[in-house]
Amino acid sequence: MAGPGLASPSSIYDFSAMQYEQEVSLSNYKGQVLVINVNYPGLRTLYNTYHDAGFNVVAFPCNQFGGQAPGTSEEERQWAFRKFGFEFDVFDKLEVNGPAAHPLYQFLRQQQPVSAPGQARPGPAGAGPGAIEWNYVKFLMDRQGQAVARYKPGYDPLDFEADVRLTLAGKPPLSPECLMHPGRKGCKVERLLQQA
Repeated sequence: MAGPGLASPSSIYDFSAMQYEQEVSLSNYKGQVLVINVNYPGLRTLYNTYHDAGFNVVAFPCNQFGGQAPGTSEEERQWAFRKFGFEFDVFDKLEVNGPAAHPLYQFLRQQQPVSAPGQARPGPAGAGPGAIEWNYVKFLMDRQGQAVARYKPGYDPLDFEADVRLTLAGKPPLSPECLMHPGRKGCKVERLLQQA
């Protein structure tokens, strides 16, 4: 939920979500670069590589996509821990589309309405602007709690590792064109990291 008395949230730090049936403020993640998503595969390597540099992953199970998360929040959390063996935070299940969409996801969808690279398929009918197309949509957050990128389903987290590195360094992520063509002039990550 958005914090009390907030007419218009300015960052993800203005929201809270349920974890273990307790309300947890996302301000606990202030100053960290985050990936927020509704899936788990592929993120463990990024987490293990960059966690000490201030990178974290926050997962939100959702059952709005073909019933892929049918268990209780605790069952989904335990399944994810057993299957993927990660250490990052898995919150309670929530909705990401439609009239019951969690305010955090309404905010994320407003900040990054289109998934990169390229155009992703449209979201479910009636889901509203910026709808989450399917499980595995991922949002990259900067240290100020702003969504700086959104990645479409099927886009492997290791394919946006360069964006994580750039965001950790306080720089903007690669353009969608660079994500699709990393060898293109102006898309070399090492050079971008060295620029003032």
